[in-house]
Amino acid sequence: MSKSDWLDAATATWPECREFLADSPVAILPLGATEQHGPHLPQNTDTVIAEALATGVARQSSGLLLPSVQVGYSWSWRDYPGTLTFSFDTFREVVKDLARSVYRGGCRALMTLSGHGANPGPLKMTARELVDELNLRVLNVFYPGLDEVMADAESPQWAPMNFHAEEFETSLMLYLKPDQVRMDRAVREYPPRSADYEMSTLPLGSLSRSGVFGDATVASAEKGERWFHACVARMARVWTEFLSVPDDG
Repeated sequence: MSKSDWLDAATATWPECREFLADSPVAILPLGATEQHGPHLPQNTDTVIAEALATGVARQSSGLLLPSVQVGYSWSWRDYPGTLTFSFDTFREVVKDLARSVYRGGCRALMTLSGHGANPGPLKMTARELVDELNLRVLNVFYPGLDEVMADAESPQWAPMNFHAEEFETSLMLYLKPDQVRMDRAVREYPPRSADYEMSTLPLGSLSRSGVFGDATVASAEKGERWFHACVARMARVWTEFLSVPDDG
């Protein structure tokens, strides 16, 4: 750990960033999205959550906290007005360009912390290419151990690690940004699952009427606070363990 274990790159000066990375050459990149989140949550839900998680992880471990990427790979929701999406390749190139930038400044280990479930797919291949190109270790994180974190949930997930605008995300937003949640519009919807979705190009967006996959009506700020801090602790532990392994390179 450095003498200052974390630093916000957006508000720091460049000499402060240089000093930090010289002492602790690690960074955390929050990756969100701007996409539909049902009739009750704002479209920046994934970004709000990713930014808050990344800040919490940085404070509990170490890292230069980078500005968030507020658009992700949101192809599934492309037909919902207001949703923004990068193409698969553009999203990967954006992440690679940011990794190259922070690497040039002295970073040698990067955590990408996603608040959006479709980002980890392209990120896995992106990380593989980055480690071949740069002397940079990359850790992609998306809610490790979430089943244990949500053991006290009142509603089941629509599918394992496949949830959207339901009890979990709504609870986190009730804790983080309660003024942005319209609970009077919250709904419960479990769209039918089919072989077409599992094995073809059928997007999630075509399965749902509301854009909700689960039960948003049982969300609460109390659960959101508990689940948020549990997620931060798990992510910080995974990151710390990752950094503790010697770099063979």
